[in-house]
Amino acid sequence: MTKKSVDDLRRDRKAAAVQMEAVAAKIAELEATEGGADAAALTAASAEFDAAKGQFEALNAAVQRAEAVEAAKATAAAGDQGKPAAGVTVYAQAADPAMKGVDLGLTVIALAQSKGDRDKAVTLLEREGHSGLAATLNTGTESAGGVLVPRPMAETMIELLRARVVVRNAGARVVPMPAGQLRHARQNGAATAGYSAENAAITPSEPTTDKIDQTFKKLTGLVPVSNSLLRFTTQTALLVRDDLLAVMARREDLAFIRGDGSANTPTGIRSWTPGGNIQTAVANTFAAVDVALRTLVSRVADGDVPMVRPGWIMRAGTREFLGSLRDALGNLAYPSINATGTLFGYPIYTTSQIPNNLGAGTNQTEVYFADFNEVMIGDASALTLSVSTEAAYVQGGNWRSAFQNDETLMRAISEHDLAPAHTQGLAYLTGVNWSL
Repeated sequence: MTKKSVDDLRRDRKAAAVQMEAVAAKIAELEATEGGADAAALTAASAEFDAAKGQFEALNAAVQRAEAVEAAKATAAAGDQGKPAAGVTVYAQAADPAMKGVDLGLTVIALAQSKGDRDKAVTLLEREGHSGLAATLNTGTESAGGVLVPRPMAETMIELLRARVVVRNAGARVVPMPAGQLRHARQNGAATAGYSAENAAITPSEPTTDKIDQTFKKLTGLVPVSNSLLRFTTQTALLVRDDLLAVMARREDLAFIRGDGSANTPTGIRSWTPGGNIQTAVANTFAAVDVALRTLVSRVADGDVPMVRPGWIMRAGTREFLGSLRDALGNLAYPSINATGTLFGYPIYTTSQIPNNLGAGTNQTEVYFADFNEVMIGDASALTLSVSTEAAYVQGGNWRSAFQNDETLMRAISEHDLAPAHTQGLAYLTGVNWSL
């Protein structure tokens, strides 16, 4: 039987709570029946509720045990007050920011050399002098899908992704979603106020509310590495770390910006943007460009969003086009782009995941403006690693055998979703020939 992680148990507990709620509603409906409830149906429903309650209590106890074990392992690995436990050498944390996440690379190498067996990987790390990292990996959960690495290591990976994924880097809020689902309440209609005559009745009003539901979407990164490179060196660990970061960041960017929510992918900013905040087929003359860009800003600002983290997302080629655009007098239209990397005072973030071959003429691209404080990323803060030397993968449209080419395939899985707190904080346009 596959051992469930603490996050899996939390999801099961949530499902049991939902089942309890559904059965309780059924009992209330029976009791409200005119002429009295059907005794047999009420007895059956009560028994069903007791069973659901028992399942919830059992799962709640399992979650508490798993959390206690996870905390105990972390304490045993780190010792009291952050000091190493007796007999355990905790590896030093690199002072150089460029070395952050090297422990993840070493962990992947150990798992690759041990063919995904966590216990063998722990032994291997200890033998190579990484006893502190071995103790940390030992707190991870092993399952059929791979090894769920300890949360601090996964959070380091997510922190490194922030600098590479433009939506994260632009200031999107990251909220924990350990149970697999998250519901946010939001106000979609404000209360009103007004003047009235003396002694006149005051017209009551109240804000209207709505909800935002987020559920996990699974992102999988697959990176092949030559077996000759799988050595316990810092350089190799950094190579593995950077490969995983690069492949996951590119896919996150594409989903968070242009995802349509199909095929179990997140719904991105483009699909969340309201129709009134979209402009299409804008020409590349200064007059058209200037009006369109200012319209994007005004649509967001007029949506009464707080403008806490406003910014732009576009291709690098679009940024260069705008940075070289000249007005009617021959002056640079937007000198701040080259001087400070800003447009109208708002920072510009670039990504290659916005196409430049859109439209019938395959010559259009997109420019996004948003208050990114309104964008929420629900994140599991978890990372599952697995490796294989026998699997095959597609490269350039052709199947490639890892075994035949003496490679190891590394797979990393993370879970997250994206939704805006208020869609009025999003706007975008498509421009014709807006890219160099």
